[in-house]
Amino acid sequence: MSEVPSSLKPSWTEASEESYYVSISDMLIGLLFLFIIMLMYVALQLRETTDVLKTSEQTRTELLQKISTYLTERNVAAEADFEAGVLRLPDEILFEKGRDDPKAEGVRALRVLADAFEQHLPCYTYRRSSSRPSECANEAHNVEAIFIEGHTDSDRFTSNGRLRDNWDLSAARASNTFRILDGYKPTLGDFLSDAPSDPEASALFSIAGYADERPVDPGSDELAKSRNRRIDIRIVMASPKAPDAD
Repeated sequence: MSEVPSSLKPSWTEASEESYYVSISDMLIGLLFLFIIMLMYVALQLRETTDVLKTSEQTRTELLQKISTYLTERNVAAEADFEAGVLRLPDEILFEKGRDDPKAEGVRALRVLADAFEQHLPCYTYRRSSSRPSECANEAHNVEAIFIEGHTDSDRFTSNGRLRDNWDLSAARASNTFRILDGYKPTLGDFLSDAPSDPEASALFSIAGYADERPVDPGSDELAKSRNRRIDIRIVMASPKAPDAD
């Protein structure tokens, strides 16, 4: 029987190289498969987070709508900006130009707002000494903060010895707005950003003054200035919390 020529036999080197390439190919396929699984997991997590944020915005809109309707039914002028989560109170019903103490009409409007908070906030937030009312829907989202923001027009404010400029004026208007709300409804101070048992829970209400730095109307006429003089009630929803690690 004739022997196969050595030139026709696969060498040991060639067999080793073939085995090497097969191993590399298998490893690359495995890594690609693992990458696809990880990519799918990240996409699902991102989608869940996006859905949570979207639902949170819907909850904020629902609350803002309730408060806005409450004010409108009681003849209090207010503008709801649902996209920004802001209830806008025009300066014309609250303050005289250049003043930080509310008019009688403004005090009445703020008391109506305090009543609206007292009626509608309990279903969307936490309180120090009581749980959510039994009639509230089981909301998955809660309000983290409510900012009372003071804004002025671009006219230069002349110092009166107590307030120096528009920064002081806007901050004073915001703080006086909160004082009236809290003075009429002291229980508003019981609202918290989170459950009382949470060490990071803090008071729900805060104030801020922005002078003329955040106008809603870029114009320079009197109508634009009157729109920019305002108090904004900004509702901020709590961000979704990451699940606890096992």
